Amino acid sequence: MGRVDESSSISVLDGDDVVYVGRVHTKRIMTVLITVGTRFPAYATSMGHVLLAGLPDDELAAYLGRAQLATLTPRTVTDAGTLRDRLDQVRSQGYALVDQELEEGLRSAAAPVRDRTGAVVAAVNLSVSASRTSLRRLEDEFLPPLLETAAQISRDLGRPASA
Repeated sequence: MGRVDESSSISVLDGDDVVYVGRVHTKRIMTVLITVGTRFPAYATSMGHVLLAGLPDDELAAYLGRAQLATLTPRTVTDAGTLRDRLDQVRSQGYALVDQELEEGLRSAAAPVRDRTGAVVAAVNLSVSASRTSLRRLEDEFLPPLLETAAQISRDLGRPASA
């Protein structure tokens, strides 16, 4: 992800949270320090959206039934039905964009990392400052290399290139 000169992370789903298992930062854009082991609620992050969208339907329904969708910023999605619709969109498009739902001023994009069977086992993202990068630019300029990176990691895990 060095091609885009933005912070990038990889995480897994642990219960109802994303847990960071790797991180490379280039610019400080968040007020909280993120290191390996940092946890955030899955519903408010792009990596969480990817990981939740990758769950089997019954597991996603159970998550949506129990999740406490607290307001973290004025943009945080706190309605389970609305979140479900967004996760369905993530499933169909193959990536997630989140605009200032976890923290004001933070935008992020995430893509799934799949194992050889096609199961989503992790998510990789990049984070940008909302004051410097529009959602359109995030999607047009930064998403293609992110998707390439996620595909390469998936291939490294044994996922066929054509899948």
